[in-house]
Amino acid sequence: MPLDPVALAVAASFTAGCASIHALRRHADAVTLVLGWLAYGLATALGSALANRGGLLVLPDPVHAWGLVAAANI
Repeated sequence: MPLDPVALAVAASFTAGCASIHALRRHADAVTLVLGWLAYGLATALGSALANRGGLLVLPDPVHAWGLVAAANI
């Protein structure tokens, strides 16, 4: 079985994350907050990447986009 460097890096980062969570178990509130922000950031990045891939971030007509901006400032 050949050695896959990507799989090795993923396994090492997972093990390091588990070890750091175990080491900081006395600070459970802080660890929970950091992991929550990390999950939120990853979900936002994934949603943004998927929306960008599907072309959902581009308004179809720039002229109408100025009307939306003007209406929001009223």
